[in-house]
Amino acid sequence: MLGAVAFGAQRPRGAAPDCPYAWVEMPVLNDESMFEVWTSAQPVVREETAELVAARNEDNLFGCLQMKLDCGLESASYLAYSRIFDYIDRRGYGHLLRVWNYFPRINADADGLERYVRFNVGRYDAFAAKGRVIGTAAPAACALGSSGTDLIVYFLAAKQAGQRVENPRQTSAFHYPAQYGPRSPTFARAMLMQTAGKPLLFVSGTASIVGHETLHLGNAPAQVRETVANLLAVIAQAQLAGLESPRANANLRLKVYLRRPDDLAMVRNCLKQTFGPASNALYLQADICRANLLLEVEAVYLHASASMH
Repeated sequence: MLGAVAFGAQRPRGAAPDCPYAWVEMPVLNDESMFEVWTSAQPVVREETAELVAARNEDNLFGCLQMKLDCGLESASYLAYSRIFDYIDRRGYGHLLRVWNYFPRINADADGLERYVRFNVGRYDAFAAKGRVIGTAAPAACALGSSGTDLIVYFLAAKQAGQRVENPRQTSAFHYPAQYGPRSPTFARAMLMQTAGKPLLFVSGTASIVGHETLHLGNAPAQVRETVANLLAVIAQAQLAGLESPRANANLRLKVYLRRPDDLAMVRNCLKQTFGPASNALYLQADICRANLLLEVEAVYLHASASMH
């Protein structure tokens, strides 16, 4: 096992798995709790340092860290990403491919700026300080509001660079105008990588945004339809870049974040109509990075030889 992440309103009972492990305090809407597990067909070496805990095989590295927010979200974000870059660079896995970020009160005010904006400032500044070219080195990513008290980050890095994929329907996040904060969000719409010689696609958190603007304010059915259109658009771009079409979506994994639990049945029905009953989805209650967004969906397209359960 490369790593495991538990989701649920309560910490799962029993011993933690013998691998890098994090618990995200976030209610699961279609179960009591759920584990996201990353496995490797190659031998795995585990390491725990003062900065983070990680496991790696010959090609890839999975890591996670948890940061107290006593110093403020901006400083915590900067410190977390600085530690990640220092760690992966020292070990030769210098290409950050996918990152998940969870922290409390994402839409709340923090000294005149939204907390998500504060997070973006710290993340952007860490990218710049550690020699990453903004945009070119941006991983696929998401940032959601959890019920916990800390910043939790887990990530996948690799020895080989992935291929950044953007969505023609959307402005690249790292080119957002200044109205979204003094630093732009530092992520790509998707990342295409090779694992065991087969393509694997990470689609970042995707929502009802066209260009850089939120559409369909307050209208959850319209937002989920727009979100699906964006998912299909970025997947189509990845297929132009070499992604294989999964058979009947059996190798598609969706993680769906809903601001309002009452929207679950409607959103689930829409996603099943689009991707079919073979697609595997986890539904979570979370605050979305924009206060006017009601839902966000991320995806992983796996070849049969890849592993994510």
